[in-house]
Amino acid sequence: MTNPQPFGIMNDMKATQKNPALDAFLSMITGKDRTDTVASAQCATCDGEAVAFRDALSEREYQISGMCQSCQDEVFGK
Repeated sequence: MTNPQPFGIMNDMKATQKNPALDAFLSMITGKDRTDTVASAQCATCDGEAVAFRDALSEREYQISGMCQSCQDEVFGK
């Protein structure tokens, strides 16, 4: 798999707000806090770095799911 061309380097990115019960459920399942993971530019799925995204839509998806570009490509198809 090829690395995406950087759309932009993330700077102080914040996770989207979710219902607190949903965030708690996701944290229980994954063992990770999504908001902390996004704030630290890590992938909630593979624990890798999440610093380069193909486009603005992929960056937005990262804020929602916490998945890096590679994990997004695997889940949604490239």
